[in-house]
Amino acid sequence: MSNEETLTAEKVAEIRSRGIDFSDIPEITDFSGFKPRYPEYFKPKREQVSIRLSKYLVDHFKSMGKGWQTKLNDFLMDAVSKGLI
Repeated sequence: MSNEETLTAEKVAEIRSRGIDFSDIPEITDFSGFKPRYPEYFKPKREQVSIRLSKYLVDHFKSMGKGWQTKLNDFLMDAVSKGLI
């Protein structure tokens, strides 16, 4: 059995009530350069879709082996971030 306590809403409220001054910490409003410290644990929300692609394209990505759908997603995300599509 673990000695770790679960963080609950009540415990968060208690921590906030201690009067910790956060006024010297600037508010983050621009997340454009955000890169997670441990990207292997950062999983953006994904949505399952059905899409028709050319057989050539699917075969090309499948030939890359395991994780071909992730590679296809990364390729498309890169194209979007560069303004290509």
